[in-house]
Amino acid sequence: MKPILLAAFVALWILGSAMQAAAQQNNMKGMEMPMKQTEKMPASSTLQPAEGASVKIISPKKDQVIAGDKVPLEFKLTKGKRGAHVHAYVDGQMMGMFESEKGTLNGVKPGKHTLELRVATAEHNTELNATDKVSFTTK
Repeated sequence: MKPILLAAFVALWILGSAMQAAAQQNNMKGMEMPMKQTEKMPASSTLQPAEGASVKIISPKKDQVIAGDKVPLEFKLTKGKRGAHVHAYVDGQMMGMFESEKGTLNGVKPGKHTLELRVATAEHNTELNATDKVSFTTK
């Protein structure tokens, strides 16, 4: 009887872990790759020529006040010759990478922030001189 109970417990634990992981992934709709909070924004002097790429932040709006730690993100991306996606920085910290033009920034602490989007190439290491910034506040 004990081996059956142990097997049932292990099976429930594995199932619970998988469901929790799926729920966490669902909370990051639009965010293809969340980043560690310690990853800093490269200096603007390292930006490569835009070659037709551009990005324009639609949401959040300038000086918008957002309740909670989830910030809805919407932008217009023009990829140009080399652009593939955008890197999202909040106060100089990488918060994610987005291929679609809508997503959510999760875990933004209360206070005034600056969001900067930078168009990046497919290999992720090169950011282009195609950026946009906006200030917003979370409460």
